Amino acid sequence: MIKVVILHNQIENHSIDELDVLAQQDLVMKACINLGYETTTMTIGDDLKNDLIRVKSSAPDIVFNLTEATWGYGELIYMAPAVLNAFKISYTGVPLDALFITTNKVLAKELMLREGLPTAPFFKINETSLLDPLKKYIVKPIWEEASVGIKEDLIFTPSETEKMMKIQSLSDSHFFIEEFIDGREINISMLAGSDGPEILPPAEIIFSDYFKDKPKIVGYKAKWDEDSEEYKQTNRKFGTLEDDPTIKASLNEICMKCWKVFNLHGYIRIDVRLDNGGDPYILEINGNPCISPDSGFMAAADRACYSRETVVERILKDAN
Repeated sequence: MIKVVILHNQIENHSIDELDVLAQQDLVMKACINLGYETTTMTIGDDLKNDLIRVKSSAPDIVFNLTEATWGYGELIYMAPAVLNAFKISYTGVPLDALFITTNKVLAKELMLREGLPTAPFFKINETSLLDPLKKYIVKPIWEEASVGIKEDLIFTPSETEKMMKIQSLSDSHFFIEEFIDGREINISMLAGSDGPEILPPAEIIFSDYFKDKPKIVGYKAKWDEDSEEYKQTNRKFGTLEDDPTIKASLNEICMKCWKVFNLHGYIRIDVRLDNGGDPYILEINGNPCISPDSGFMAAADRACYSRETVVERILKDAN
């Protein structure tokens, strides 16, 4: 019998986005049991070395890697797969090198540009003198995922003196500036398969009239705070690209190229913005995105009529 260890990070801060890993663990656990695998759950916490030695000692055939942080820091997401890689233990999801690059948004964007993949222009914090005064920009954290650190008050134009002073005081090591693409937002999930990666039905984020006079962004509140207006007024919708095969084909080509260029495995989600002319810009590539039952990835899998067991099995079969 195949032995699977489901590995996730110890809960440190009890924030909404952090607790979500427990819902993912439950989903994977149920699916693995239904598939007939011997399944256990283990966590990594303060004692990373000994926690992972315990994983190694349990002699798993595969580790289903759900770690999203180390010691509460999302930017250290690659630590567990780095050690698993060193221990030569098979693990699921995006491999170590790809996870490091896709987690660092600036590194990812530099690789996109090198490979001819479309992404919005970006700048270091100390390059504000290069900004076009007629354009709008957004400050983003370099390392954080899951919309952590994405806030409306970090969207600005160079003429906003007070905001510019605040932005110029930020650290180049933790933040960068990206041109704000004020258009449609499309989330595209991809799942590994026996014939290569499969693009699941794309979902569009629909911003209600609540955003008529506000920047259209999926910030932290819109993603996690169910009581906020931002959450209630952003909704996922499938099928919106069916009447535009040219854009759909272009996005499919971009996603397949991303999978190859970034050496992706298992399951990912690519977030794209379309400008007013329909031209796509990759916002980010999410390696090992959330797979809780109410996540965007699982919604796309549901739309494709894939069971939880099918999704989990395909991820396991594409393990590193």
